[in-house]
Amino acid sequence: MNGAITRFATKRVIRGFQNGRVLPALFVTMVALVFAFAAIMRVADPTSFPTYGKAVWWSVSTVTTVGYGDVVPQQPFGRIVAGILMILGFAFLSLVTGTIASALVSRFMLDEQSTAVVDAVDRLERRIAELEKRVG
Repeated sequence: MNGAITRFATKRVIRGFQNGRVLPALFVTMVALVFAFAAIMRVADPTSFPTYGKAVWWSVSTVTTVGYGDVVPQQPFGRIVAGILMILGFAFLSLVTGTIASALVSRFMLDEQSTAVVDAVDRLERRIAELEKRVG
């Protein structure tokens, strides 16, 4: 039973990535990470991040891999948190890019396959018409 659930969930996730339906969930997760890491950084390094707004600004610029450098963590734990957010931000941006590319390729492949099927049906109809002429 557990294996069947796992296979079902895996297929759903893969289909979600292929058709792009997982993008809203990825964006919501990324926004949640921005606010969560801003709160963590505000606690971990209060001297560098005296306000939550400044921590959110830092988190947004870090997760988007822009990293202006106007606000940086000074405490060792803050730098570890920053490193984790950098890795997560890069991974999420790669995941979003890959998902969009996969959705576009899937749509193109479906259009290409549909064209191939229509061409095959047309050839079969012509062949049937030729055979009917010979028999009839």
